Amino acid sequence: MQQGYATFDHTGDLGLEVWAATPRELYAEAAIALMAQIADVGADAPVERAEVSLEGDEPADLLVHWLNSVLLESDLRHVVWTVVQVHRLTPRRIEATLLGTRIDPSRHTLLREVKAVSFHDMALTLDPGRCRCRLVLDL
Repeated sequence: MQQGYATFDHTGDLGLEVWAATPRELYAEAAIALMAQIADVGADAPVERAEVSLEGDEPADLLVHWLNSVLLESDLRHVVWTVVQVHRLTPRRIEATLLGTRIDPSRHTLLREVKAVSFHDMALTLDPGRCRCRLVLDL
């Protein structure tokens, strides 16, 4: 199974569906998909780096907490993360490195402001070979 994502309309917000072969790939691809909704930075080489380590109560809680942390780090640093390396993932913990490009409105296309990732209509499947999640982004 290849990894990827697609968006779908959701009343006043934006839905995001992500798929990958493994849970680690799914969490990484979900972060990339989230960033792709904020800005298009093209093929700029990553110059910024952030280390993220956090816990959640269970896999779905961890995924939402993870994506909101990715979003927060992006906002604080004015960066779009374009490379995500998940080093460790358990049902309740993730450790990862984010690499990205500083947002420059004169060179990059700003798409939309994402306020948060919600639990609304969330679905998560972590079956090996068929990992999927469905999320709603609060705009």
